[in-house]
Amino acid sequence: MEQYSRRFIEELEKHIDPTIIEFFEKKRNLLKFPCNSMTELIDETLMNYLEGKTSREDLIPVINKIKKSRLQKRARWYKSYITDIETMTLDDPKHPVASVINMARSLPIDQYVNIFGDKELDEIIEEYKERATVWKNDANSLLISFPGIASFTNNSIYNSLKNDLMINAWKYIETDLAGNIDSYLRMFPEELLEKPLFSPSSFTLMMETASNNLLKEIITDDNGEELLEVTVNNGKLTPPKSMDSNDLKLVNAFISNINMQEFSKEKSVVVDLNTLGKEVVDYHVGKNVLNKISNSCRKLVEYNFSYEEEGSKMYFNLFDNITIKEDAERPYAIAQFGEILSNAIIQKKLISITSASYDILTNNLSRIICYAMKREQIANQETKMNEYSYTYFQKIVRFKLKNKKKNMQLIQESLQEFVENQIAIKHFELRNGIFIIQFLPLSDAEIEDLNFDRTKLIQSNREL
Repeated sequence: MEQYSRRFIEELEKHIDPTIIEFFEKKRNLLKFPCNSMTELIDETLMNYLEGKTSREDLIPVINKIKKSRLQKRARWYKSYITDIETMTLDDPKHPVASVINMARSLPIDQYVNIFGDKELDEIIEEYKERATVWKNDANSLLISFPGIASFTNNSIYNSLKNDLMINAWKYIETDLAGNIDSYLRMFPEELLEKPLFSPSSFTLMMETASNNLLKEIITDDNGEELLEVTVNNGKLTPPKSMDSNDLKLVNAFISNINMQEFSKEKSVVVDLNTLGKEVVDYHVGKNVLNKISNSCRKLVEYNFSYEEEGSKMYFNLFDNITIKEDAERPYAIAQFGEILSNAIIQKKLISITSASYDILTNNLSRIICYAMKREQIANQETKMNEYSYTYFQKIVRFKLKNKKKNMQLIQESLQEFVENQIAIKHFELRNGIFIIQFLPLSDAEIEDLNFDRTKLIQSNREL
């Protein structure tokens, strides 16, 4: 059974209702809960309820079942509570508010007045009935805030806490991750990190006619070395636009919506256009956004690439084809992945950055180089430092201008954004045209995820 990412659990914990956290911390020793930390509790809860599932289509039926059962439980608890209050005698130790009644009876008159004012016992009991009614009528009220929860067994209270936690976690998963746990990470194939496929902003490419309906351009670095050859077959000889950071977002969105079981056979993914739109832009998905997605999809299919490696020419495209069904009840896209991309996904040769970190980055250049910076942070954990030339960045990103001075300035601004937001980079300086970068240490959650991923990769390679 798949385990959930430690980084996902760490991020999820930041979005849990403080009432749930407070209840857990207050009661865990008193009621002998089997979990010693919120991280453990979240992990156990997710595995108990979701069993390693991550995709929206797999999660929705599970969550609907939990919600239905929860509604029935709430109604059952309320009915039983009110019935017991109305039918049990006040001397019955099983009376729902027996502890309150016994306390009230034993208090000296001055203390009684301090706590209950001038209320009679029957008025106090009526107040507890009202509390239960308010709780039942509030669909968002927690199970652990039920007035009669204290009379339950420790195990029942613990399970109620986990139920509350799961519903609360789903709010974050649905709102921030569009119901798809995998979109918690943004991923890119390691093999394509040092290929200048994307530019910070779109610009018209200076291409030559190679043959009928085929345009070609060779991208070189500052030393004139060939980095990548781009050919575009768009059926017309109009100069096309470069692929930009929005096109990269779309690639990320397709990858994060993959159902791995199906993908290993089909090498394709079906994604709701609305879901794609929300991952590309964080505002309302209207016709303009859907047109933008359509244009991006066209670029991702029409653009082909090649490069020299070890004396041979490597040819690849990101997607073989993408079909957009706009006339469906819920418009969707079917993306057929190219070989390099699909192999990287199946073999888990991907570099990932959390969506939370990615979304902090506002500089489009940062959004392109973030995967390379994350890879370098992982690779340089021992020394925590390395040097990078201008040509290194030319391999990663497609610059609009050939002006080295301006591009160096853009790189500095981007690296500064990483430093300010404490993402991958702790400090950097530019010395004699070389960027000396000091990396942040990986978090415990990142190290745990990396070790877990390596173990899984070894196991899957053995199975192959």
